[in-house]
Amino acid sequence: MKNVRKLHPGETVISWLLLAFSAFVLYQAIAISGFSGLSTPGAFPVASSAIMTGAMLWLVVQNLRIARRTPEQDKQPAWAVMHELLPLRIVLFTLLIVAYMLLLQPLGFLISTFMFLCSGFIYLRGSTPLRCVVIAAVAVVVIYGLFNYLFRVVLP
Repeated sequence: MKNVRKLHPGETVISWLLLAFSAFVLYQAIAISGFSGLSTPGAFPVASSAIMTGAMLWLVVQNLRIARRTPEQDKQPAWAVMHELLPLRIVLFTLLIVAYMLLLQPLGFLISTFMFLCSGFIYLRGSTPLRCVVIAAVAVVVIYGLFNYLFRVVLP
């Protein structure tokens, strides 16, 4: 008995996006390295991105074949696909990351990172709020110490 594969929600869209990304990476690899031969430093990036692009092209073609065989009543509406691909928890945490990026410049590394870690820990319910604050403070001090004193990187 042959096992018939069905597409997961959003698989076709994601495969097209990955194909576009792979083609962009291939273009950048060729542009950066100035690919001129098999023994040049740019040969590996070009080869790996070409393999990635070829694999994604094959996957897109396979998904299109599966989509043509899928009956119309088995296809999910766009809202169901979005709900499965982007649950509310992911969307809210992404907004938290965007807020961190926007606050990094005006507040500086220490305060914005501390606020991001505390709110992230509390939102993800990792522990009690007091414990989240302590863990975030220790993490910020360790990160700041490593980058400022060991790696000599000036943080904003």
